[in-house]
Amino acid sequence: MTATKDSTKKRPKQRAKDVAAATGESEEELPVGSGSPPSAESVGDRRLQRHRLPPSVKGRVVAKQIQELAECCESLPARQRLRSLARLIADRPKNVRDLSFVEAAIGECLEQSNHTSAVRDEWLLAEGAVWSLAWLARSRRAGGSAGGLLEQAVQRAAAAATVMATRDTAPAAFVLTLARLFCDIEACRMTEADVTSALEEEIARLVSSEGSLGLNGSAPVISRICRWARCRRIGLESGSVPWGHPTEERFTACLAQGLRLLGNDGRMLVGVGRLPQVFTQPLLEAASNCMKGRGQRTARALLAGTTRKVAAKSKRLLDCSHDDQEAAVAILRSGWISDSLRVQVEYRDAIPRLELAVGDRLLFDGDWEWDVTCDGERLPADGPWETNCLVAKRDAIVFEIKAPLAGGLQFERSVTLLTIDRAVLLADAVTRRDGRPPAGELRLTATLPVTNGLELSPADETREVYLYDTVMRCLAMPLGLPEWQMSGRGGFVPTPAGLVIEQYGQGRMFAPVWLDCDPRRLGEQVTWRQLTVADTRINLPPSMAAGHRVQVGLDQWLLYRALDAPRNRTLLGCNVACEFLVGRVTPDGTVQRAVEIE
Repeated sequence: MTATKDSTKKRPKQRAKDVAAATGESEEELPVGSGSPPSAESVGDRRLQRHRLPPSVKGRVVAKQIQELAECCESLPARQRLRSLARLIADRPKNVRDLSFVEAAIGECLEQSNHTSAVRDEWLLAEGAVWSLAWLARSRRAGGSAGGLLEQAVQRAAAAATVMATRDTAPAAFVLTLARLFCDIEACRMTEADVTSALEEEIARLVSSEGSLGLNGSAPVISRICRWARCRRIGLESGSVPWGHPTEERFTACLAQGLRLLGNDGRMLVGVGRLPQVFTQPLLEAASNCMKGRGQRTARALLAGTTRKVAAKSKRLLDCSHDDQEAAVAILRSGWISDSLRVQVEYRDAIPRLELAVGDRLLFDGDWEWDVTCDGERLPADGPWETNCLVAKRDAIVFEIKAPLAGGLQFERSVTLLTIDRAVLLADAVTRRDGRPPAGELRLTATLPVTNGLELSPADETREVYLYDTVMRCLAMPLGLPEWQMSGRGGFVPTPAGLVIEQYGQGRMFAPVWLDCDPRRLGEQVTWRQLTVADTRINLPPSMAAGHRVQVGLDQWLLYRALDAPRNRTLLGCNVACEFLVGRVTPDGTVQRAVEIE
């Protein structure tokens, strides 16, 4: 018994030799070292020095790495070049001729990286070449041209340092891979300092204190987070993360925004389609490892494709709504299961930016333009946008921003997401902020930015518009305008810029657009009406309060908006004393209130 115990207590070096002997691998194919880890001055930095085995450069591992790089390329020639290189390495070349083919393929990747027009492909090709060179060097298969190829890679790293000096971290993963795989070469090792400083500066500059990125659109945000996540994974696999503890905290904080912007199965939405999960794999893996609690469960559920099961079982996933006022970004989701609705509003500039996605289809994406005139005089924004409210209920989420206008007026823009009914209400309101009586004729023009690739099909006699590609995706109805095109002024027409609504009012006005995104109701008969609002048995003008009823098939909803001080009022037999109300009209005529804001 004693002899058996002594035989199992082997030293790490002896154990590694035994494993190599059992698997038939030689010591020449051991993983690449990363040198001694950098010293850390603070306690937080010391926690980041998570020593792990360096990245392996065995043939199958390198081939897999290069194949993943190929799947992330934008152009077909770059993708084919990397796939061919991965096949050559996976075939385990043994003779001089086969190895010469590998070196020739590496040279072609480096050459193509100098001439490709796609910036992303430029550095992916160079990174694939570095992985191949490391495999040649560590497995003692390098030929006479390997040294020249490595010199070309070092020259590409010098060019990448110039790019990173201009606040562009696109080549960061390539430079970090070169520095860690060839850490025993001083010219390669010294390039890591440029990567570290560039990444730390960019993350500190772009990520707010609440963890949101202020970029235009969800695709740039997800792409940037995935870039950082790839660099972090390369660093961890070779010894330590490539930045300090404060940067690690900000990086972890921004992962929540990246998760909220993903579509079905954790994929990134682009145009009217979605990219493969390999593009967002670094983000999902980083979130599942770095985040805790709800964020970690959400990332792991998206990674495994089990969001429906996890949401139904625990109800403990990431919050579906978030507003970061520092970055001026708000994200609303109807849930985490497939085909959920997702809305993003960016309000840093005078013209907000709108994104609306249903499942894996992006329906609206672009500038949410607006223009208000009073008696023919244009009223620009007299100050920045501010968050007016964010109310999240079980059945609805309401987000509203406001901006002051000249002449004592105020422009309010709101998004109401009905989570169960799968409908979105986009509404603009012009009110007074100085308390004076309303006066002047108002004209409001707003543009809903429809995604390129979607077709717009207006009805023949009424004002509703259908959005479709291969199938019908959405129904848009301007509730503030009469249903029939021949009735009243205003319009709701498709243009190359999107859906343009034009509406008139006196003193104050409310212009809502109802978007029905439930495929089960699309194609049903639709109708809507402007309702009369009564206060102490006196009918109010539209400048004081607005009420609307919308019907799609057998489903009906009631919408109310007070444009002056909220009071006790009545419409469609429903008593209201709030500023805003959305509810479903039940078959017995009562109103089931989804959200009510005082």
